[in-house]
Amino acid sequence: MTSRTASVVRDGFQYLEGARWHEDELWFSDIPRGTVHRMRADGELSVAATVDAKPSGLGFTPDGTPLVVTQADSALRRITRTGDTEIIASLSEVAVGANDMWVDSNGRAYITQIGYDLFNGAEAEGASMIVVSPEGEVTVAGKDLVCPNGVGLSPDGKTLYVAETFNFRLTAFDVDERGNLGNQRVFKQFDSLENDALDGLCVDSSGAVWVTCPFSSEVRRITPDGVVTDRVATATPGHWVVSCALGGPDRRTLYMCCAETDLERMSNNFEGTARVEAVEVDVPGVG
Repeated sequence: MTSRTASVVRDGFQYLEGARWHEDELWFSDIPRGTVHRMRADGELSVAATVDAKPSGLGFTPDGTPLVVTQADSALRRITRTGDTEIIASLSEVAVGANDMWVDSNGRAYITQIGYDLFNGAEAEGASMIVVSPEGEVTVAGKDLVCPNGVGLSPDGKTLYVAETFNFRLTAFDVDERGNLGNQRVFKQFDSLENDALDGLCVDSSGAVWVTCPFSSEVRRITPDGVVTDRVATATPGHWVVSCALGGPDRRTLYMCCAETDLERMSNNFEGTARVEAVEVDVPGVG
């Protein structure tokens, strides 16, 4: 087992999600502040978009157009060159609290959802994945996912990984030639909610999954055969880590979106503070 500790790259945020590396920049959303940020490897920051609808998951179409999922209205939006957003698909009929997203090389978006009114004390309910085609057609796939959260594709595009936060497990789907999901199965089951709740994830070039464990203040790397090989701790013990992405010049920098918060404070419009942390790892991300 390899253990590392991350270092702070940039602070001054409230609650960050949707970390993605794109064209030499880290993109991420500050949900309660309604901003999507771009950050260079040297920490230089700019605002890519503002939207008063709780931006979360991010992705990019084949031509580089950035997409963002908004939680407040469960919508998929396009980010324009002026920093505004345009709704390209409403998800409100199939999603409760649309959340994270992975966009494949054809422009198909795989979107997760909280699935129930978590922050107002509702009972957990099973949910489905949402799939939006490049033409904007909305379908659902899978079933009985409890708070499906982080999502990402294997390097060959044939397996989709989904982190189920409150089932504290990684679920996998086969992806066929048309992007359809099938053969839902448990890829990695952990032991307890207290130690093993899962959130965001990313996949490296060997097919291993890095998944964030907010309550344990760490990110874990799981190989395709289910072995945990690496752990990265947050710079400050007790801080949550909720999203991650592999980037940097050689794709060996693991970026982590970290937060000083808890579930009660999150229910109060994501009360707390957040920052971006990073650490160098051995296996690069997908180029």
